[in-house]
Amino acid sequence: MADENYRVVLGEESVDWRGLPESQLKGVLDTLGDLLEPLADGQTAAIMDVAYDTECLPSRSLADVLYSPGGGLPPDERRRLQLLLDKCRTVSAGDEDIPQPVRCVGETDWREPSWGMSHALSQAATGRSMSCVIAGFGASAGSVPSGWPSGWLSVERLRNSRPDRQDLHILTERGEVPDFWRGVITRERVSESEFFRLAGTAFPSLLFADSLRFHHFKGSHMDVLPWLVGFLSLLNDHFVETLALCGGDQKQVQARFKVMNADISPESSNTKKNAKAWEERNVLFRGQRYRCEWHGKRLWDRDRVHFSLPIPAYGGRVLVGIFTGHLST
Repeated sequence: MADENYRVVLGEESVDWRGLPESQLKGVLDTLGDLLEPLADGQTAAIMDVAYDTECLPSRSLADVLYSPGGGLPPDERRRLQLLLDKCRTVSAGDEDIPQPVRCVGETDWREPSWGMSHALSQAATGRSMSCVIAGFGASAGSVPSGWPSGWLSVERLRNSRPDRQDLHILTERGEVPDFWRGVITRERVSESEFFRLAGTAFPSLLFADSLRFHHFKGSHMDVLPWLVGFLSLLNDHFVETLALCGGDQKQVQARFKVMNADISPESSNTKKNAKAWEERNVLFRGQRYRCEWHGKRLWDRDRVHFSLPIPAYGGRVLVGIFTGHLST
């Protein structure tokens, strides 16, 4: 039976290097290794047992090139990939994983998927958000494209000669990992505890105070969660960069976020003059107090997220310190 803990499955497309110029092989292997590095933790990622029989170089299977020094891979990259795949769960293929033709919704041509992709789709059919790794063939690798777009796709597959539609995430480079976990959070409407377990991976440029609780919002969990993920995504991806580009000009920062449909602002001068209100913005994090002097809001009168300026001690990451309906002003 498939282990329910993993969310990511390696597609054998990632290890099919036939026809790839030798000059590009190292870059492709580096891209795959970089992507697997944070995922190969013994729980998150899986590889199908049949993947080791995949012909990845002419007349050579994945097992051959991984465990044979003369298998045709650069030695350092071979050893790294071997270690990473050893840390992935190995899943035995079942009848429901037999590859059937698939296509992205809107496409006319059907494709033959790998066992890994077929398994990921079978898991998605049970209600789990899944990602399939098809790595090493992006623009940064300078190689031929895999033919699959990255990100969240709506995929049709033929099951017993009838179309069956599932959402699937295609993962091609390490920078796309946060997008997958954000999708898991919103698509499955995860619990508060699960949200904070995933938050560090979904929003790697942010820090989260231990005191944060969803019940501090006025809105319901189901109402707040989609907005919160969208807002934290913008904060993670753009706040520090925008602050630098605008030279710290607060009005310019606000204007740029408004274009992205995010309502953020620093505290007003009146709030700063109110000692009690100003103190409410101070948050204890790992033994130090930080002022969360900016906030974003879901509605004009409720559901606010207060956050700090970039903190040098944490590599310029931003502390998300307060979830609240509304603080004193």
